[in-house]
Amino acid sequence: MKNLKIIILLLLSNFTFSQIDYAFILEDTNGNQIADQSTLQFSSIEYPDASFNFYTRNLTNESIRLKAEVISMSGTDGSSMEFCFGECYYSVDVGLAYPIGGYVTVQAGETQISTGDHFFNQNPGDGENPVEFSFRFFMVDENGDEVVSIPELQTDYFINYYYSSSLNLEDIDYLNLIYYLQGNNIIIKINSPINLKIYDIAGKLIYSELLEQGLNSIDIHDLKQKKIILSFETQANNKISTKKIIVP
Repeated sequence: MKNLKIIILLLLSNFTFSQIDYAFILEDTNGNQIADQSTLQFSSIEYPDASFNFYTRNLTNESIRLKAEVISMSGTDGSSMEFCFGECYYSVDVGLAYPIGGYVTVQAGETQISTGDHFFNQNPGDGENPVEFSFRFFMVDENGDEVVSIPELQTDYFINYYYSSSLNLEDIDYLNLIYYLQGNNIIIKINSPINLKIYDIAGKLIYSELLEQGLNSIDIHDLKQKKIILSFETQANNKISTKKIIVP
């Protein structure tokens, strides 16, 4: 087909949903929940496309204290990862908990009072391998020690940040795609309108929609036990690119 550009995301893991009660969650700036163990994916290292602002929301009826640590990273030494949570840091290290020497207090039912907390990677890596970070947010006591157990409550939360230098190729540099799971929905952030088609693993078309610029929410309740393919299509240069993403 003339002037057709296709970006395909293969979701190789089954979607799973559980009824875990969380002490806190992460939200985007519009108040949408970012599901635990979500991956935020970027194709840019430039501001604002590579920056993602977030809030932590306390779901308990008491104030809580939070820190965040980098539990793993690859394709980078942590330099030029700008991570702000209460305070801003311009490089990160595995095993360090932020904010260093303190914590972020969140009142019952509220989000943290600090604004502008965000992830922003500016490190291009080696140009071949992706740059990846895994962050863990967790509750601490007044001494800054981790709260390891509260009956019937999950007290930590995991978020992954993924940058792929291969997405900076000329044929796909427009994309700047971010996606994450929120309940029974996939939240997709895109910087220009694009056609979405969802196929089952056998290649049968099961959903089609024109996504608007900005945030889009796709209900996948009926597909949560299936492996699916997301196909993003736009008119440009008759080029096809493929990217595989494993969803936790």
